[in-house]
Amino acid sequence: MGSNKIKILIAEDEFIIAMDIKKILEKLGYEVTSYVSKGVDVISKADIEKPDLILMDIMLSGSISGIEAAEIIKSRLNIPIVYLTALTDEETLQKAKVTEPGAYLLKPFDERALHSAIEIALYKSQMETQLRLKTKELEEEKEKTDELLHHILPEDIVNEYKHIGFIKPRHYETVTILFTDFEGFRDITNSLPPGELIKELNEIFSCFDSIIDNYGLEKLKTLGDTYMIGGGLPKESNDHALRVICAAIEMLEYLENRNKSSKIKWMMRAGVNTGSVVAGVVGTNKFTYDIWGDSVNIASRMENSSVPNKINISGTTYKLIRDYFECEYRGKLNVKGKGQEDMYFIKEMKPAAVGFVNEIRSQKTTKETDQPAI
Repeated sequence: MGSNKIKILIAEDEFIIAMDIKKILEKLGYEVTSYVSKGVDVISKADIEKPDLILMDIMLSGSISGIEAAEIIKSRLNIPIVYLTALTDEETLQKAKVTEPGAYLLKPFDERALHSAIEIALYKSQMETQLRLKTKELEEEKEKTDELLHHILPEDIVNEYKHIGFIKPRHYETVTILFTDFEGFRDITNSLPPGELIKELNEIFSCFDSIIDNYGLEKLKTLGDTYMIGGGLPKESNDHALRVICAAIEMLEYLENRNKSSKIKWMMRAGVNTGSVVAGVVGTNKFTYDIWGDSVNIASRMENSSVPNKINISGTTYKLIRDYFECEYRGKLNVKGKGQEDMYFIKEMKPAAVGFVNEIRSQKTTKETDQPAI
């Protein structure tokens, strides 16, 4: 069984004084691990023995003083140090303070003063250790909170919240919204065990997340089989409509390839509209970044009026992307309170869109190549 006594290393250049200190310490119930008289020796003994405290004479034998030895030890180990010295000049005191000693004991000293200095130094060290642990725990919790916020909210929104403590609602003059859902989802839900259904949706939506991330788009929400994204917010851009359509095409391509080997054949419908929205964060305990406005409702109507494996876009979106895609006019959709809205199916990419997609994929490859090896 090891001793539970406080272990103390004595660094004192006068042998008789060191032996007197050793007797006093053992009388007080401490354990003396070693006695050294040189600065280099106290450093090596501290590394090997790792005592609970060091009684350090400022004037030691050899080329290294007690203060210099303390600086080296403090840089390696968390050991409290009590200085013993007969020097009281201001220059020495200031040098000693740099090493943040637990106490500073002037010679000659009595048993009570030595005991008090040691106990104060040990208590201060214990409190500092607990404070460091608490600080580390708080930093780890903050990192977890920050990571969680980044999973829930866009990066710009998180930065705003951290900077000013709240998130201001914002009006966007033009953004592009995409809604998707799956044909026959109710039948699929009824035919699959819950665990398998969640596994399928998680796999599909995780891939969708990766696709929209490549295009710099923002995932807004999933609700059942509905997947909603936005382009041009919170970071505004001029090509948000192009990015949303390209992402929607990749989502359809992914499902087409997946269906070749999957037991469940997922058939996605997509609807897109461009217009103004108000964006903001709602909730206090559970944050949600969301958007509101007629443009959102029209995008939802576009999705409802689409068919499997097709991207149905509004006339507003068509005007922004017609130089990049061949489109098929479908006629008009009556939108309550807004009148008639033109609809188009995306048919295929024009050369300009192909070039844009290749550029996006090239940027993604470059980023992956630049990642440091783990």
